[in-house]
Amino acid sequence: MKILQSKYYTPRKILTSDGNNSPYPIELVDDVKRYNSKYNPFESLLDDLFPGIYVGDAEMVILKEKLKDFERCTDFNTVAYSQKNNRLYEREACFFHPKYEIFLLTSEDLSNDYDEYIFESGLLKVVSVYYESTNPKSPDNVRHVFDEYLQKYVSSEAKVSILLKETHGFTFKTHRIKPHPINIETMYDDEFANVHQHIKDSLTNEHKGVVLLHGVAGSGKTNYIKWLTSQVPNKKFVFVPTNMIAYLTNPEFMSLLVDNKNSVLVLEDCENYIAERTIDNANTDVVSSILNIADGMLSDVLECQFICTFNSDISKIDSALLRKGRLIAEHKFKELSVEKSNAYLKSIDKDIIVDKPHSLAELTNMDNVAFKEKEAEKVKFGFM
Repeated sequence: MKILQSKYYTPRKILTSDGNNSPYPIELVDDVKRYNSKYNPFESLLDDLFPGIYVGDAEMVILKEKLKDFERCTDFNTVAYSQKNNRLYEREACFFHPKYEIFLLTSEDLSNDYDEYIFESGLLKVVSVYYESTNPKSPDNVRHVFDEYLQKYVSSEAKVSILLKETHGFTFKTHRIKPHPINIETMYDDEFANVHQHIKDSLTNEHKGVVLLHGVAGSGKTNYIKWLTSQVPNKKFVFVPTNMIAYLTNPEFMSLLVDNKNSVLVLEDCENYIAERTIDNANTDVVSSILNIADGMLSDVLECQFICTFNSDISKIDSALLRKGRLIAEHKFKELSVEKSNAYLKSIDKDIIVDKPHSLAELTNMDNVAFKEKEAEKVKFGFM
């Protein structure tokens, strides 16, 4: 099927600027020309013609074998390249159901590890469902398509999305991860079991707030967050790289969050961005954005939570983040006691006894030898 040759489309001419510096800078051109130059031509065309239901962040999929009841739309060919797989793929594809007169916009993003796994499982990710607003049967037809063809994809694996800035704007790329198995009792201090349960319950059932995890390097903060993603499968965990934290104040990023409500934003090593606000602190706007998203005017709209990790002392963090009702949990990760350290070494079958507290990373890698260049012995000079 070609949408541009169907009853749903009426050719139009649109005003556009002429890039040739002619005496007439504005000209009328066929709107088809505009669609052909779009990064996402099917989405642009369908958005112009029909109302749609966006389900891209709801992880709705369709079995490829069920597409036999649909007609493939062939107006455009969108090609992208996956460097990871060394293959070409279609960025978007459109399908039309002739009985229900419903259009499906699907995505096949092989640059995205998580979407690639969905595709290889015999599924296609559905981005939007479009219908004709003048058709009185459309509400029922949409329901039939959802009931008969679409399903919510539930991953059995842990996953994390990464915030990236590409040429066409901000985006989330989702990847599967394999968290290191965690035993709360042996790998963390005695207090952390209750803290973890509170964090898990709050992330699962609540829609706003901040978790602050801090302490010595190598104490297992990152491993815990990776594992936590598998414990709260109903949430999208979005990792914000340190060099992207400043973009929390960007309106484009806010727009992306609107389409990804109920996410957990993970900011690692972010002490420079959440420090106490002063006149000399250039990142005060970031703190304000976190407060607004987590517990301010935007919190009811975005329904996002934050997990912030840092190594500095809690006293250096902006006190507004510690306010009751805003703070979900705060925990300081310490070195494991001598007793805990030896119990953990025994649990991982290491025949080693230690006599002082150690971090989790030190204990886990105790057998590993790090090869470092020996520093030349400094020559001392003196006078006789």
